[in-house]
Amino acid sequence: MKYYKRKGRDWDIIISVEGTHFQAHRLVLMELSPYFSALLSRWSSPNQIIYTIPGVAPYIMDYILQYAYTKRIRITQRNVKDLAAAADYLLVSDVVRLCCKFLEKKLRPHNCLDILSFAYIYSWHKLCVKAAIIAAIFLPYDYAISVPKSNFRPHSSLDGVGVCTRRRSQNPYTRPDREEQ
Repeated sequence: MKYYKRKGRDWDIIISVEGTHFQAHRLVLMELSPYFSALLSRWSSPNQIIYTIPGVAPYIMDYILQYAYTKRIRITQRNVKDLAAAADYLLVSDVVRLCCKFLEKKLRPHNCLDILSFAYIYSWHKLCVKAAIIAAIFLPYDYAISVPKSNFRPHSSLDGVGVCTRRRSQNPYTRPDREEQ
């Protein structure tokens, strides 16, 4: 996990996250994302060494720094949401893309609404569309009204996502009754 610390002793900056310090190289981080490029060149003095990054957990910053040096990252079900959110915040587009691919592979009917709401919050259009398709195919049309709101996690805001909220009189996979024609 600490591959980036073995790359050399000539580090020139310290990234501070919730009291944890990470030694790094300015040029490596500037190439990693536009966020770091702006932070390390335009938003600070040239002599500044310590940079505090708010809102990112230390273990997540460790993963992102590992990626900066090795272009490898371990994405799991436990870290994917925190990692994707931090990568989006830090504009590390490669890690965001890898997290979206991971979520896409894990997309199932039982988790499609969670993934849909998560993708919607961060405006990840492709993942949002794929999750919405899974929801439209596999979830009953009256699901949005039949499930109590307490079953959704607090971050699962579905406003504006396009989930059908009215009952349909018929299942789309059955033939219409002759009386209804």
